[in-house]
Amino acid sequence: MGKGVLKVLLVFYFLIFGFFVFSQTEQPEIKNQENQTEQTMQEESRWPENFAFLVNGKIFYLDFIIQDDIPYFTLESVFNPLKQSGLNYQKISDSEYKITIDDNEFSLDLKHFLIKSTRLYVDEKEKEKSDFKPPEPIIIPVDILLKDGKVYFRYDFLVKGLPTLINKVIGYDKNSGTFVVGREKPVKINFELKETEPYAILTFKCPAKIKYSLIKTEKNAYLTVNARFNIEKEKLISLESNFFVISDVKFVGRQTEIDFQLKEKTDKVSAYFDRNFDELKVYFYSKDFYNPKVDNLNKVATELNATKHTIKKIIIDPGHGGEDKGAVSKSGVMEKDIVLKIAYKLAKELQKRGYEVVLTRYTDVYVPLKDRTGIANSNNGDLFISIHLNASYRKASGAETYILSLDGYKQVSDTVAFENREIKSGKSNKDKNQNQGSPVSFILWDMAQREYIKDSEKFGEYIQEGLNNLMGIRDRGVKQAPLVVLKGLDMPGVLVEVGFLSNPVEETKLKSERYQDKVVKVLANSVDRYRIYYELRMKDLTETENEE
Repeated sequence: MGKGVLKVLLVFYFLIFGFFVFSQTEQPEIKNQENQTEQTMQEESRWPENFAFLVNGKIFYLDFIIQDDIPYFTLESVFNPLKQSGLNYQKISDSEYKITIDDNEFSLDLKHFLIKSTRLYVDEKEKEKSDFKPPEPIIIPVDILLKDGKVYFRYDFLVKGLPTLINKVIGYDKNSGTFVVGREKPVKINFELKETEPYAILTFKCPAKIKYSLIKTEKNAYLTVNARFNIEKEKLISLESNFFVISDVKFVGRQTEIDFQLKEKTDKVSAYFDRNFDELKVYFYSKDFYNPKVDNLNKVATELNATKHTIKKIIIDPGHGGEDKGAVSKSGVMEKDIVLKIAYKLAKELQKRGYEVVLTRYTDVYVPLKDRTGIANSNNGDLFISIHLNASYRKASGAETYILSLDGYKQVSDTVAFENREIKSGKSNKDKNQNQGSPVSFILWDMAQREYIKDSEKFGEYIQEGLNNLMGIRDRGVKQAPLVVLKGLDMPGVLVEVGFLSNPVEETKLKSERYQDKVVKVLANSVDRYRIYYELRMKDLTETENEE
C-alpha cells in the first residue's frame, strides 16, 4: 500500500512540475506575439504627413482629415486629378453627384453610401443580336464622411472602390503616402466582323491605342496584343467566316493572343490600328481582291534602282462604287465607272515603271471611307491617290486637287460635303458623327497628319500642274479640305477631281479612252516627280545627319 501511494504522489508531482515548466516557457512567446500585434497596430496608425495621387506622371496632393485615426479625402481632391483620365462629376443635389466616365454614367448616392451605374455603354450593333444581354449594373459600396458641408472618402476607397469605377488599377505606397493610378484593368472589347466577296475585316473596338503584332504563315495567322482583353471568348471562337476560323484565344500575362486558321480563300492578312476611331482592324484578303481582272497587276514589282529611302508602293482609291454612283451626268454616265477605268489604267502604267500597286476596290463594290484608309495603311503604302470626278449646278470646268485640311470642319464646299457622305447612312460623315467635326478631335487628326502635309502638298502641286497643262487652264492651286478618306493616312495622300462630269465638253473627254490615257500619264509622271523629290530630300537629310 505504501509503495502504491508513493508512486501516485510521484506521478502527481511530475505532472505539476511539467505544467509549471511548460507555462514558464510558453508565456514569453505569447507575450511576444501580443507585443508584435500591438506594435503593428501602432505602426499602421502612423500615417504620413501628406497623401498624393500620381496620375499620368503628375503628382496631385490630396486634401484630408484624420477621423478616428483613419484618413478621409475630400471628393474634389480625389476626382479632380482623374479628369485627364476621362472622369467628370457634377453635384445634382445635397445627396447626389453625377459621375461620367467616357460613355458610362454613375450616381454617387450620399444617403445610402453607394455608387451605382445609371448608364453603361453598349454598342448599337450588339443590341441587334439575338443573344444580346445588357451589361450587369455596377454597385460600389462607399464609406463616406460628411463634415462641414464637404464629402470625404475613406482612404481604402481609393484602392478598392475607385479602380472599379475608373477601370484602372490603383496601387498604394505606404512609405510616401502615394496612390498610383496604373494601367487599365481588363476591358470588355466589342468586336465586329464584316465580309464582302473580296475581303473581310475583323474590328476590335479598343479603349485606347494599343501595340500589336501579326504573324502569318501559309495556313495560319497569329495576332498578339499587349493588353488583356476581357472578351467573350466563346463568341469570338464561334464567328462564322468564309476567310478564317479562330482556333484559340489565349491570355498570357497581360497579353491576348488570337490564333486564326486561314481558309483556302484567304491570300493575305494584314492589321492596322485606326487611331482616329480607336479600332484595331484585321484584314483578310482573297486572291480576287488583288487580281480579279488584270493579270499580274499586283505581283511584287521590280525593285526600283534607287536609294533605300524611296517610294515603292502606291495605293490607288477609285472613288465611290456599288450603290454609291458618285456624280452622274445628264446622259447617265456615272463617276464610279469612269474612275475605276482610270484607276486600272494608272495601276498598269505605274507597274510598268517599277511600282507595286494596290487598289482600294477592284470591282463595282461599295467600300466605306474609313475602310479605304484602313486598306491603304494595312498594306503599308508609300503614297495615296484618290480619283474622283466633279459635278456642279453652276457652269464649271477643270481639275481640282485636295489635301487634308488643317483647319477642321468650318465651312466646306459642296464638293467636299459630297465626297464625305456615307451612302449607307445617307448623311455626310460630319452628320453621322458630330464628334469627328469637333475642334478637339480634328486637332488629333492634324497631329497624326502634320508630318505628311508638306509632302502631300508637294505631290498635289505636281498633279495640279500637270492637269492644268493638259486642260489648258490657269493654275487653281492645291486646296485643303477635311476629306474623310484622307484622314488618318500613314502616308502622304491627295484626292483628285479629274474633271467635271456635269460639264458636257469635259464629260465627252472623260468618256474617251484616249483622254483617260492622257490623265493617267499626268498622274504617273507626278508620282515619278514626287519620288525623285522625296529621294533627294532623304539623301540631303542623311548626309546632314552623317556630317553631324
